[in-house]
Amino acid sequence: MKFAIFPHGPVDRLMEKARQLNPRVPVLILDESSFSDPELLVVFAFRAHHKQVEAFNIRRVALGLPKFSIVDVPVEEMPRKPRVVRSSIRARLAELLSEGPAYGYELYKKYREKYGAISLRLVYYHLERGVKEGLFEVADVRKSKGSFSWGESSRHIYYRLKARDV
Repeated sequence: MKFAIFPHGPVDRLMEKARQLNPRVPVLILDESSFSDPELLVVFAFRAHHKQVEAFNIRRVALGLPKFSIVDVPVEEMPRKPRVVRSSIRARLAELLSEGPAYGYELYKKYREKYGAISLRLVYYHLERGVKEGLFEVADVRKSKGSFSWGESSRHIYYRLKARDV
């Protein structure tokens, strides 16, 4: 069983709704690659996007897959200053960070494993943009000792989803 969110509007609010229903179920971003996942049972979306999400259901039926349930999240439950994710890359990074804090290179490896090719530079760009837009925040900065090509230590900046103001 898997859940998905439709990444239009504050992604963190949709993630929160999905986690409230069942915190142990994986949450995907609903897109061209995930809509046909046979384990996908529930999609969370704001009411204003119901028709767009239903279009994915129609395509699922055409593929011989069962429809998923759509949980409409009321618009009035959106925060006063919505954080709109305008980038599918940032939405996917938010999905990865919903699993817990991680540093840039770790997110890069997870992203490549789950979604395919991306440059490390692009991951860091979207992490910085996400921090500026209030979607992510720096959770911690840690130094690691070891034998690196550039020296004896490395600094890891850990990111997490920014806590929503209530």
